[in-house]
Amino acid sequence: MKRALLVLLLIAVPTLSAGQSDAPVRRPEVRMGDSWTYRSTNLVAPGTQEQETRVSFVDARVILVVSTSKSDGKEVDSSWTPEWNAVTSHSGLMFRPNSGLFRFPLRIGDKHEVKYELLRPRDNIAESATTGSATVVGWETVEVPAGKFRAIKVDLDTMVQPADGLRAFPRRGTFWYVPEVRRWVKFQVFTPKVKADEELLSYKLNEE
Repeated sequence: MKRALLVLLLIAVPTLSAGQSDAPVRRPEVRMGDSWTYRSTNLVAPGTQEQETRVSFVDARVILVVSTSKSDGKEVDSSWTPEWNAVTSHSGLMFRPNSGLFRFPLRIGDKHEVKYELLRPRDNIAESATTGSATVVGWETVEVPAGKFRAIKVDLDTMVQPADGLRAFPRRGTFWYVPEVRRWVKFQVFTPKVKADEELLSYKLNEE
């Protein structure tokens, strides 16, 4: 009898885990003071940089972030939707309407359109137009300097059309989003000429 009960429990555990894996991932409850420190390559500038990203303001419409370089202390601002889609970048460029990567709740197998223009706000001039899609692939275990996490993987597949008439080129990438971190712990983006990546070194969340 005990042996039969043990077998039933062993069968039930994977079934429960599978059900939890299929549950949709809700939008993060980002709070003022949340911070993440990343190491990036060819993202903010050529080469490798480390920077702390800290939430300076958040409400139902926007997340404002201050990123501080670990090398020289320089601070830059950026703004995001509550779903962590970029609206203004570290370099001052604007995404119209936004970068469109995440659409919560995240459900495995979901696919949505990504479409935006990249603008120079002061001149109101478009630098490029991006079209494509983002797909929620599934759960993966990913290890970065901040630790080992169970992450939901989102693939990006887009084409970028420069406004100056040059030939369009592909931009593909992968983001590993972790619900308990309230942000991604790693991403990689590729174009024919550039490979950029970012991984989490440490984080601190405001639990109040």
